[in-house]
Amino acid sequence: MKLWLLLCLPSLALADCGLQQLSSLTGNWLAQQGQNQITERWLRLSHQSMEGWGQTKNAEGKLKDSEELRLLQMQGEVFYLAKVKHNPLPVAFKLTSCEQNLFVFENQSHDFPKKIEYQLQGPKQLRVKVSDGMEKGFSLNFARQ
Repeated sequence: MKLWLLLCLPSLALADCGLQQLSSLTGNWLAQQGQNQITERWLRLSHQSMEGWGQTKNAEGKLKDSEELRLLQMQGEVFYLAKVKHNPLPVAFKLTSCEQNLFVFENQSHDFPKKIEYQLQGPKQLRVKVSDGMEKGFSLNFARQ
């Protein structure tokens, strides 16, 4: 009985994590990385879906990069989908951890990133860490706009 409970604890913790908890990401976010300005915007579409957009502009305001993002809840699980121009199809990351305003999405079969972490550090601060799950990666510190 104890072994069964230990095996089920991670899935029980995720059972309470859905788009309701992630809805605190809704809004416009801004980060500065060197000369680049990065924006991320999230909009709640339904109880099962959020849509996001990300843009990177240089110091002159010229668009350098963009991505389309989506959070989907289906069959009791949450997925983060990222569509970037260098991939022909969106890449899916599964929500693997959700606690204390830290949301971890992973896809170990993707080349990079393998892990995306969103951590709310108060109502107006958001830290996003993009990594290979080990030492390669970067972090962005966003402020709510």
